[in-house]
Amino acid sequence: LALAGTQSGKTAVAIDWMDREIQEKGEGDYLMVSATFPLMNLRLLPDFLDVFEHMEHKGRWRDSDKLFEFNRGKTRVMFATGSNPESLESATAKAAVADEAGQKQFRREAREALLRRLLKNRGRILYPTTPYGLGWLKTELYDRAKEPNSGIEVISWPSVANPTISPEEIERLRGTLPGWKFRMFYEGK
Repeated sequence: LALAGTQSGKTAVAIDWMDREIQEKGEGDYLMVSATFPLMNLRLLPDFLDVFEHMEHKGRWRDSDKLFEFNRGKTRVMFATGSNPESLESATAKAAVADEAGQKQFRREAREALLRRLLKNRGRILYPTTPYGLGWLKTELYDRAKEPNSGIEVISWPSVANPTISPEEIERLRGTLPGWKFRMFYEGK
């Protein structure tokens, strides 16, 4: 669980993580899941394509299928949404990114579907998100991470970890928001 502040670089971390998972686990299917398609199209998909298609030339994007296919054709990265858990069914994947899973649109049933899709390969899930509220992400991941042998690791960092974020602007926001909201959105707590 990568709980981090707004604009802190979560998406870049997720793309690097997925690249490493593919290198380690090899040929097969992988999942990149965002809360909604409009949200995916804003950052996750363009950043993924910048790295995998334009910089590293690993394959091509098939928009009609919401699928990135590697040049050799034996590895695919499928894109879906957490607001539509049924779109995840039937896949057998080796790893998944659940981007912005802390948003209300990212349903608990989507997490459960991801767990089923990764069962055969004992695949891992990375949840890069800002903590938007107290939902299933808190109770099923964050709270459980405190239990021994949960298999869940929580990593957290603030917005200012991104060197392009103005510390002065962060301090201005600290003075205008309730403490709990500032901690959630800008400290990833």
